[in-house]
Amino acid sequence: MAEAQFTKTKQLIEGLPPAKKELALKLLSKAVFMESELEKLQAIIAEKGWTETYQNGANQYGIKKSSEGDVYNTLIKNYTTVIAKLNDILKEEGQQAGDELMEFLKRG
Repeated sequence: MAEAQFTKTKQLIEGLPPAKKELALKLLSKAVFMESELEKLQAIIAEKGWTETYQNGANQYGIKKSSEGDVYNTLIKNYTTVIAKLNDILKEEGQQAGDELMEFLKRG
């Protein structure tokens, strides 16, 4: 999540009740970390591809899904869940804040 996105989303969170605000800030922090890791994984996958060769012993070898690809698929699902939960919290407090978050993330 770019710095501008983080700042804008944090501003949306500021108006929440204290308990929801604390949860939303934790979710936002997780989303920022996950997005950073997803970008690193994307660069690796773009360079190496989605598959890798392996060799177990002298005669056992082949091609399998890359480790980075597996991690990326799991992480993108978790990232999507965190963003959805953050959006739900904002929508509970007001339709406009949730809509603003989703619009902002779409542009991101």
